[in-house]
Parts: sequence; C-alpha cells; structure tokens
Amino acid sequence: MTGSYAAAGLVFLGLFLLGGAFSLFRQGSGSNSMRAMSLMLVLCAAMAIGGGMMRW
Repeated sequence: MTGSYAAAGLVFLGLFLLGGAFSLFRQGSGSNSMRAMSLMLVLCAAMAIGGGMMRW
C-alpha cells in the first residue's frame, strides 16, 4: 500500500514539474538559459513520472 502512495506522489511530482517547466519556458522565451533550465525540468519530470509508473 505504501508503494502505491509513493508511486502516486512521484507521478504528481512529475506533473507539477511539467507545469513549472511550461511556465518557465513561456517566461524565458528569449533567453537560452531559461530554455535550458526548462528542458532540465522536463527531464526530471519524465524521470519522476517514469519512476512512479515503474513502482506502481
């Protein structure tokens, strides 16, 4: 039971990070460093969602 709660937490964390990455990408449309940071957030979000799916 605890594993499914951890999996759900990881999936929700990944969705939260995806929202943050989208917001950061829209704010820093001109600068490359903001785009790179939003790309790193997308990668972290994908790892969190993937880890949550594997744990489920």
